[in-house]
Amino acid sequence: MKVNYGSSVPISTVDWHGKVSIVFFLRGCPYLCPYCQNHELLFESNLVDTSLLEAEMKKSRPFVSSVVFSGGEPLMQKDAVMHLAGFAKKIGLLVGIHTNGYYPHVMAELMEKGLVDKFFIDVKAPLDDAQKYAKAIGCIDYNDIHIDPQNVVERVCESINLVLEKDIELELRTTIIRDFMGSPDEVSEISKSLNELTGSREPVYVLQQGFAENAMMESLRGIKPLSRDELLELADVAHKFLNNIYVRTKEKGNEKVNFESV
Repeated sequence: MKVNYGSSVPISTVDWHGKVSIVFFLRGCPYLCPYCQNHELLFESNLVDTSLLEAEMKKSRPFVSSVVFSGGEPLMQKDAVMHLAGFAKKIGLLVGIHTNGYYPHVMAELMEKGLVDKFFIDVKAPLDDAQKYAKAIGCIDYNDIHIDPQNVVERVCESINLVLEKDIELELRTTIIRDFMGSPDEVSEISKSLNELTGSREPVYVLQQGFAENAMMESLRGIKPLSRDELLELADVAHKFLNNIYVRTKEKGNEKVNFESV
């Protein structure tokens, strides 16, 4: 079986908090997010046999407990991910998947077959505002993306609810890019939409420090990333609607916010 393969990290401690993972970056994505750091994965093909990735898993197995499939959008390659997740399970690895939530039917099949232990779903904008989602995924800035933003937010909502219904571990996360997506008002709108979607304050929600120096859109590349203190201020905004909030920064890694000390 072939997989459109980008690259790998043999040993990572940042892609799944609390786990040591091997990470595979697969090519292709239905979006063209202007701030995407991995945009080189979106436009070229590199078909390799899945046995090459299996060999990498075997090599890393003594040092890792999990495999993470990232991208791009790994669930574009349903058959390859199903196959590789099955192999990972056979050799005793936990399976995590970074996804934009656009393929709920693939997520459902992975869960039905017991092939995934955790989903990390990107929530790129408020889930009740298709126009802001259109901006975040490139519909406004690029003519060659032909997807309906309203359909996108519906799919993301379906994906989140599917995982919650199956009681599989879930992390929701928003990458904050200064002056593009992640103002206090937008973080408030995102967290409010998550609260309303799930009917709960309890989903794990991560505010990620975004770096735009390698962004697909050149005009974003000079933007300064938010500081840890600025992210903590945004966490306080999100706390109006959600309880389990983390900030993720280059300096401090993944931190659960203690609101008594913020």
